[in-house]
Amino acid sequence: MKKLYSCLLILTFFISCDNAPETTKNPNLSNRIASEVPGNAANPYDEAGWVHNALFESYYEMGSKPTTVSGIINKVQALADANSDFTGIKTSSYQPVSVVRVQYLLDHKNTCITDVISASSLTTKAKLSLSTFITSLIVVFDTETNCDVLYKFVADYEKEILNDSLLTAKDKQIMLITTSVARHTTYLAKKKPKKNTDPDWTILIGHVIAASEGAEDGSAKAVMMALVTGIAQN
Repeated sequence: MKKLYSCLLILTFFISCDNAPETTKNPNLSNRIASEVPGNAANPYDEAGWVHNALFESYYEMGSKPTTVSGIINKVQALADANSDFTGIKTSSYQPVSVVRVQYLLDHKNTCITDVISASSLTTKAKLSLSTFITSLIVVFDTETNCDVLYKFVADYEKEILNDSLLTAKDKQIMLITTSVARHTTYLAKKKPKKNTDPDWTILIGHVIAASEGAEDGSAKAVMMALVTGIAQN
């Protein structure tokens, strides 16, 4: 974990570009997002977190589970395609998760956060902000047992993102999809009692950086990247 903290602190120079975000609204989730914790109605991309956790729980309720990255991708994609909420956020530009890319993240655990953020289309300001958030979230997650404190930590950061006029629309898309997955994942990890069959949540914090990479292509890709990478790490 110390190596993980260190790799985040060495972010120095980033090349930025601005792209228009692709958004999808799923009316089936609207009421739930507005009224239930850990939802945050202020986050326009909060479908990502809801869908992520639903598919995550469905996967771990299965009896037999694949043991290869390609097998995990196929199984998770099948579960996702059978889920109406996932298909509601899946756009025409959606591309399947790459085995090669997931394997890269798994093989470079100590540098992948730096790699993903530095290679993203985020502006320099957004890259520094997101890397600081992830560093801080890891610390809070490791030391805090109260799920409501974690929820507030992420929601407060989301408010900062939404109110920052210097961030581009693409910045906000990537950052808010990432924070949605982070908020839902960490809240569930602290709120739900752990069963013997559950994965190690301290490892699953890796969902966050995979979600960030996938968020470049929208909520559906972020959900799939987060799920597959997190599951494969276990």
